[in-house]
Amino acid sequence: MAFMRPTHLPATMNMWRVIFFERVGPRVMVDRSGPWLASKNTANDWAAWFENRGYCVALQSQQGLLERRFAGLPL
Repeated sequence: MAFMRPTHLPATMNMWRVIFFERVGPRVMVDRSGPWLASKNTANDWAAWFENRGYCVALQSQQGLLERRFAGLPL
């Protein structure tokens, strides 16, 4: 019997999460990361929500790609 993946999940599903940064003196450190989310749109929505509340965030894909949300992060 062959392995069958659930039909509701795409074969090339790429999950995203929000990464939080904190300034410690002259350095910018990764403070923590959020849970994996099913779509980039959802991760963008959460990132915007946290940015509106003063957090410094970026997006990270499941493959390790980091996307800056603004130019102030040294990624």
